Amino acid sequence: MGMQRDPVREWREQYARCCLRVDFGPLPGTTFHASVKPIFPELGIIRTASSPGFVFRDEDLLQDGNDSFELIVAQSQELDIAHRGREIRLGPGDATIMQASATGRVGSRERFGFLEVLVSSAEWDRRACRADALRQHIGFNSSVLKLLRGYIRSLERSAIATSVEGREIVRRHMLDLVAIAATPHQSIGESNLSAVAAAHTQAIFDYLASHFSDPELSLSTVAQSLQISPRYLQRLLETSGTSFTAHVTELRLKRAFALLTAHDKRDVRICSVALESGFSDISHFNRLFRSRFGDTPRGVRGNQ
Repeated sequence: MGMQRDPVREWREQYARCCLRVDFGPLPGTTFHASVKPIFPELGIIRTASSPGFVFRDEDLLQDGNDSFELIVAQSQELDIAHRGREIRLGPGDATIMQASATGRVGSRERFGFLEVLVSSAEWDRRACRADALRQHIGFNSSVLKLLRGYIRSLERSAIATSVEGREIVRRHMLDLVAIAATPHQSIGESNLSAVAAAHTQAIFDYLASHFSDPELSLSTVAQSLQISPRYLQRLLETSGTSFTAHVTELRLKRAFALLTAHDKRDVRICSVALESGFSDISHFNRLFRSRFGDTPRGVRGNQ
């Protein structure tokens, strides 16, 4: 009769300790599962989800010499952290900074998840991050932490940095955002710092991509939702080579074109397509559509 399979031991020995350089202690009586999703390998941005228990580094694992810093962002109802003699409980979206050269643990008595962003000690020192950044509680409503979480979501959803140069720019931006988040009581406001401007700009594009079909969408409502001024929003879009009106119009026209050429939408009236795409003035829609695609909405549909 063969030995009973032990998934926790298999995961620890074959993956956690040798590859991730961490270990895992499960909560007794729970069913084990764990997933680790790399988001941006160059930075070590990782999304981890696990059954109840604790991910930890012990004295044996510290022998690997890793002294990088880690921004830990809670992705579950609660996340308990013990590090350098202090215990912290994080709520959803809260964060703290840990260092891999010291023992510590992250986990919960419930299912838990967290985002991790690794920063090498050289990068940390280069940005003159303060020693008291470790173990502090960074609240979910921190303006820079909101930007950082949104920037990571954008990385997950789409390849916003496909070229080598683009990925290096994103890497620098992420490191700068982590450094700002790690600075106690830091306020970024409407900063012109490249990392802050880039994160704000990406947040604007993400918001427009999910709200463009709202006919009441306006520059002021977007600015209010993102907690920035309309003037700052406008300046960021202009710097990226577009304007609020031009970008929203392009999104709406592309949506209309997709609906008009979809086989399962052939019976939908053109005026309904315009409204569904965010246009409230049908005549204006027809003029813009023809100017953009060189044919009328009816003509485009008829050519399919």
